[in-house]
Amino acid sequence: MNHWLIRVGDGYNLKHGKHAIWGVKRGKNNSIKGRIQKNFNSGDIIWFITNKENGGKIIAMVEYIDFHDREDETLININTITNEEQGWKGNDIYDIQINFKNYYNVEKHNFDICIKCANNILSYRTFKEQEKISYDLEMEYELIKKYANVDKF
Repeated sequence: MNHWLIRVGDGYNLKHGKHAIWGVKRGKNNSIKGRIQKNFNSGDIIWFITNKENGGKIIAMVEYIDFHDREDETLININTITNEEQGWKGNDIYDIQINFKNYYNVEKHNFDICIKCANNILSYRTFKEQEKISYDLEMEYELIKKYANVDKF
């Protein structure tokens, strides 16, 4: 099981989403889609983090299921939804939609995290090995899973 960090801006759309989905932009040359296809496995853990301007905190933890690409559904949307259906504000196009389960709100834990990196999807292991993250998120995951309640979805 791998742990991933995904930036969510101010976190508004994540907190107000109607379905257990997070959307990301495709990236140049489908780089984000390729990265998810190659590296993510069902059961991996995703930690959602706000940007520095919005506190630089981990706000939620989820278990990754799979993803779908809006461009693969050109006629009828079966596995993807619109921003409006999800309740997201703004007009950004989130082509890659990540499905998850077991949403835990972890804001109260005050996990401060500020990583200087241009990517929106980050490998926890990489930054932990570089000592850029002081938390043992693998241990925290086990504790949260054991003692906390799933929040929504």
